[in-house]
Amino acid sequence: MIKSTSQKIKYKRGIILKIKKIPYLLLLLTFILVGCSKELPKINENPSLEEVLPEADLPEDDTTLQKEEDRQAEVEINYEEVKPYEAGHIMVVMYHGISDQPPYHRTETDFVKDLNYLYEHGYRLISMEDYKNSNIKVEAGFTPIVLTFDDGLSTTFSLEEVGGKLVPKKGTAIYLLEEFYKVNPDFGKEAILYINGGNGAFEGAGAYEERLKWLVDNGYQIGNHTNTHPKLSQLTGEQVQEEIGKVDTLIKTTIPGYVVNTITYPHGIRPEEAYRKFVVNGSFEGNNYEYQLGFREGPSGPMVAPIHVDFDAFNCPRVRGSEGAEGDLWWWLTYYEDHKDMKYISDGNPERIAVPEELKEKVNAEKLNNYELYLY
Repeated sequence: MIKSTSQKIKYKRGIILKIKKIPYLLLLLTFILVGCSKELPKINENPSLEEVLPEADLPEDDTTLQKEEDRQAEVEINYEEVKPYEAGHIMVVMYHGISDQPPYHRTETDFVKDLNYLYEHGYRLISMEDYKNSNIKVEAGFTPIVLTFDDGLSTTFSLEEVGGKLVPKKGTAIYLLEEFYKVNPDFGKEAILYINGGNGAFEGAGAYEERLKWLVDNGYQIGNHTNTHPKLSQLTGEQVQEEIGKVDTLIKTTIPGYVVNTITYPHGIRPEEAYRKFVVNGSFEGNNYEYQLGFREGPSGPMVAPIHVDFDAFNCPRVRGSEGAEGDLWWWLTYYEDHKDMKYISDGNPERIAVPEELKEKVNAEKLNNYELYLY
């Protein structure tokens, strides 16, 4: 469904008010002062109307309508001020471990520096699942970003026993992310960790099952990075299925009921074209698997949102979490400072895909599903 703002909005302190053709609401609206605010929405604020007719004064059949109006008022914004672009670039960042081995690893200091910059410059973490489904729930004016960690390293995440309880080991990426979240809960702490075969991932205290379970129980995701980390372009179709299928089975048996649906290609290299279908779905030793996204390394394609017409689900780019090289995280952060119009900017309404009228052709209408396409 496509909606435009023409002849249906008035502005009141940055909130869009939908005008309904109902007499008592029209009477109410005549007593509301309407104006335009120049301020962007602030974190953790829930603007509300100054005057709301009590439910008791409404006809019984209209209480539901009033609740819907209240819900809309909480999320609606001044679109001309915020200028959301929900088909824009969403960075998916590729990290490995925490150590002094650049460019594939970050020191503790540098990783926290990354988090601080992202937080202070309007980025907010989202899960891979929400990214995949275009279910973006960050506040209006903010930009979503996805963190990924490859190889199941103990410096990415491991457990240690403290006071008889298993907790993330100090100095690991997940420990640092958890600590950052305690101070800045509105930043989020979503991330996905991609593992290889065997039971050596995240070596440390606790059994293998306990490590994976801790991650899932605490809001993190697990993904497939193949069994032996090969160059998939050198494998046959059967070998590709074995590499993917073994890790798929490992995760499913370790965490019963868990759904694995994204993969990161080792070395950023895809299988030969004839065998790429086995990334989408395949079978190994009786286990059928099916994947929805495949990630590479570097600018393999445009960094657009999944709702964009140019999004390529199995050729998704990732930026390396480093600085000092063209195309890495800090290169792109600098780029977006000068090209803010390229970034995904949220309108704060997860049920709506909002883009400027002149960019409506950038939205893949076939992927809208139940989302409302909102043009302004």
